[in-house]
Amino acid sequence: MLKVIKNVSLILIILGHYAFCGYVLKEVHKALDYKPVLTTYGEKEDNDTLEVTLENDTEDEPILASEPEKKVLKKNYLGVITIEKIGLRQYFYDKNSSLNNVDKGIEVLNASDMPDENLGNFIIASHNGNSSIAYFHRLHELVNGDIVMVNYNNVLYKYQVSKIYEVPKTGKVIIDRDYSKKTITMITCSGEDKQLVVVGYLV
Repeated sequence: MLKVIKNVSLILIILGHYAFCGYVLKEVHKALDYKPVLTTYGEKEDNDTLEVTLENDTEDEPILASEPEKKVLKKNYLGVITIEKIGLRQYFYDKNSSLNNVDKGIEVLNASDMPDENLGNFIIASHNGNSSIAYFHRLHELVNGDIVMVNYNNVLYKYQVSKIYEVPKTGKVIIDRDYSKKTITMITCSGEDKQLVVVGYLV
């Protein structure tokens, strides 16, 4: 009888281990499933919002850089985003670069303005979650008043977070901003069915 109990216990432990590993893998895949790509750029409306269309691409696996590639990444970057509060300091690349990809780092969306454009909106996205490319995994910790710094073309742009909100994950994000101010917009996933949008203005 004791032997049977031991065998049953062993089987339950093994099944529990597989169930736990399956859950962890499921959460990791969820974190990597979201790949924002700007496909349309809406017109400014009376309420100062912009509708951004995003596509989910679940087929591509994230591409992690090898050590030689990491050296190239550091040489060819266009600028650096720094958010001291959440320990973020990461390169970003030209919109036409193969390195400008949410599966490799922080992506500058196609219809984004660059930081030096007058009253422009610098729109960037990155993964949330626990993977090595989830640079926005602590974005939810930001609050109004926090500082985001962007070094671009040897000029430091300092933005203050002014608006934080979530939208349903429908493939579209409404960017609610003041068009009279130079803006940064950061987008990432928030749970299974929402997207987090953080908007800041130049100070």
